[in-house]
Amino acid sequence: MTTLNIENKVNALLTDEAQELLCFATISESKSWQDVLNLYLEIKAKNAPKKVLMLLEDIGQCEYTSMHASMGGELYFDTSELIKEGEDEDISYDNTLPLQVKYHIDQLLKNKMSIHNLHGKLNYSDQDLSNLVIKINEQPEKILDEVIQVKLVNSENDHQKFAAQLNGYFSCHLSPFESFSLIQYLDNNFDLEYIGLGASLLFFIKKPSFIPEKIDSLFEELDKIYSYNQENIIRLKQHLSDNNYMILPYVDYLDTFDLNDFDNES
Repeated sequence: MTTLNIENKVNALLTDEAQELLCFATISESKSWQDVLNLYLEIKAKNAPKKVLMLLEDIGQCEYTSMHASMGGELYFDTSELIKEGEDEDISYDNTLPLQVKYHIDQLLKNKMSIHNLHGKLNYSDQDLSNLVIKINEQPEKILDEVIQVKLVNSENDHQKFAAQLNGYFSCHLSPFESFSLIQYLDNNFDLEYIGLGASLLFFIKKPSFIPEKIDSLFEELDKIYSYNQENIIRLKQHLSDNNYMILPYVDYLDTFDLNDFDNES
């Protein structure tokens, strides 16, 4: 049975906002992807206007690469002057998380790039696209971590909450700026709401304002990024028509997923 657990503060000196960014709640024992999506909507309704961000697959690796991605170039946030001598450095650092998220949002917006910069960025084999990208969308529960993490983010909109767990550390993957560009583009142009990520994947859900007639235009643009073949486009279009979510990779390889984990009939 899918279980939602609200996390308690690990230290009284930790601010509520910092705790919510570290981990507001966890979801465990879930065998149903739809249960996870239902909980996402429930948490969102109860905690608005804060935004809900989920960490969904290979969370340890996701956190590791996110840490490194946030330390590079324009995204580096220097906390040294914010931590006073004699303070508990770990707690003081955690309490700067809201400032770090705000800084990362500012940098993502400042360095905003066109979706055209992503064209041809990722090149998958037909086998990867057919056997993994399709299967992941059809059976997402197969790749979820045993314990999903939930964060609450004070951001203006849902695409900005990417700043609370930005990713794209390796040069062959979409960079944080490129992933943010994709997330923002899908939100603004196709009403696909970003709900979270893992070490390899970005997860989206349809907004109530989603327009089915835009699916062809959506996949025309996605094809320029992912180079789908015609069979894959047909299957993914049908998937999005029949379901309320879509999952896209932001890494250049998918061999971390085991085909044996998926049912043969999908």
